[in-house]
Amino acid sequence: MLLALAIWGWFAFLMLADYGPEYGDRALCRGPLVDPSSKESLCRDSLRQWPALLGILALAVIATVITAATTVYAKVLSRLAHRDVPGMRPQD
Repeated sequence: MLLALAIWGWFAFLMLADYGPEYGDRALCRGPLVDPSSKESLCRDSLRQWPALLGILALAVIATVITAATTVYAKVLSRLAHRDVPGMRPQD
């Protein structure tokens, strides 16, 4: 679960954070979600391009689905183990 959260955090950082050389009091390039039409040649960061961002998004979704499936599977196994305890009568 921590890995999924870390990947989502990394994705959000890449989408929202300013980057590039300093221009006055802030960075020259805006995040792709804030300003997707940056035409500056200095703003050509390979991790801020859409194919790389979509790859990171896919990793985040895969990690989240695996985490959710593992959590559900563990809860189902736990309930099945408590239900089949020998010597216990089933509740009506």
